[in-house]
Amino acid sequence: MGKKAGFIAPPWPHLRGDSIRVLSLIRHIEKEASRTCGMHYEIYQHHALRELQDALTMLDADDAKVLAEISASRGFHLDEKSMQETNKAYRVILADIEREQL
Repeated sequence: MGKKAGFIAPPWPHLRGDSIRVLSLIRHIEKEASRTCGMHYEIYQHHALRELQDALTMLDADDAKVLAEISASRGFHLDEKSMQETNKAYRVILADIEREQL
């Protein structure tokens, strides 16, 4: 039996049910990332992309495609280049914060 459009299998075992709405999953990840960012977009984006990438690796190909497409529509591109750029920006902002605190 197929899933409704915009729904995927839960990527982690602690999520209940046989499907989850992708937008709900993304919003949850965004909310969690905002708690750790300290008002720095680079940190927020790094945490959100890391969680989305983790979810992506737990899904089958069809669900991974749905997650990637909906994530991209929200500004989260899960390709390797975007991940590298985000990681670089994250390291730069952490270095800036460290310099400011010295």
